[in-house]
Amino acid sequence: MFQLIATVIAFLVIPVMLRYKFKLSTTIVTTTIILALLSRLGFQALANIAVRVFVDPYSRDTVLTIFIVSMLGGAMKHYGLLDAIVDGILGIVKNKKIVLMLIPSLIGTLIIPGGAILSAPFVDDIGGEVGLKPPRRAVINLIFRHIAMLVFPFSMALLFLRSALPSVNVYRIIMMNTVFLGILLTVAYFLYLKDINVLKDKNSLDSKDFLGSIRKLITYTSPIYAPVLINTLTGAPFYQAMLISVIIVYLLSNKEKFPQVLKRSANWDTVKIVIAVLIMKDIILEMDAMLSVFDYIFQQAGTSISMMLVFMVTSLFFGFITGYPTSALAVTLPMLSRLQLPPDQLHIFAFFLLISSFLGYYFSPVHLCQAFTLKVMKVSTKDLYKEYAVYAMAALLILVSSTTVLLYLYV
Repeated sequence: MFQLIATVIAFLVIPVMLRYKFKLSTTIVTTTIILALLSRLGFQALANIAVRVFVDPYSRDTVLTIFIVSMLGGAMKHYGLLDAIVDGILGIVKNKKIVLMLIPSLIGTLIIPGGAILSAPFVDDIGGEVGLKPPRRAVINLIFRHIAMLVFPFSMALLFLRSALPSVNVYRIIMMNTVFLGILLTVAYFLYLKDINVLKDKNSLDSKDFLGSIRKLITYTSPIYAPVLINTLTGAPFYQAMLISVIIVYLLSNKEKFPQVLKRSANWDTVKIVIAVLIMKDIILEMDAMLSVFDYIFQQAGTSISMMLVFMVTSLFFGFITGYPTSALAVTLPMLSRLQLPPDQLHIFAFFLLISSFLGYYFSPVHLCQAFTLKVMKVSTKDLYKEYAVYAMAALLILVSSTTVLLYLYV
């Protein structure tokens, strides 16, 4: 019980430090240190855990991939590749409803804490043109900016899931996430986009301009989709596949001071966060006294529905107070790994934990993307949550119902 209390105390440090404007990386590292000190694991055990992050191939792959993606995101922004992607979208798609969805979705593939600030100005401008009020613009930016987190195999959450549960097939999780998102985004469309009146462009598209825009979009998004294809077709480690993206960005750039740009673009704060959360996860894996409490709870629960309730409350709580999805997963995935579930059930509960943690983080007031979006669009947190009310309830309902159906079909 002491270890459980210690874990809660350590995680409660996060909202306090963020409130006092500490950097997210400093906050997560501090939380990990506090958890280590309170865990009573001993120096040798903690030293072994720290070394394991760099020795374990899955953890090492996660750290290296995040490092490379952070460089790519900065380089693509520096050399104007993001602007070229937006130009390509605008040249192909004249319906501004679709543009409002596409721009934050594509920019969301860049793994940057608080990355919604990159798409917020575009959504703010286009949303203003079609008469959307600022709270709705903010919601649209946040919803579509986070799609990639659940379907892009190089997202931090999916990389962390793969590191914590190596036996889980990430692409199978992505398939379940895609179904969940398909239903949820349909709800989002009817809530926030359906009533937008878009004037039809009477000017027909010039075929040359249209084809040129398609070529531009395919070309400038290639650093995003190329490594996914390579990993899928060859099984190469994610970080090796990402090296192809570095070469593509170099070829598409003006090549001026490319090594210096990559060096400046490397987001060491993000790397520190990933390492700290991986260590946090391994510390929790060693906290047998705390995990045995949850083992007992799951034994008493008896049914899958009861397990879902325990997992959901835990995931939402830690996701909400930390405003960071992998922090919640660092607590819940070790619990799941001890249950020795059959493969189908393991994948279903991995999906459930990922989405539950995501929703806790997504609606958290300390969520960096939310904070930056509200600042750009000059919207209050209260107005944002009013706009979110129905969407939040729909998200939880879709998650519970879809997981229940999956358990019924496969368990």
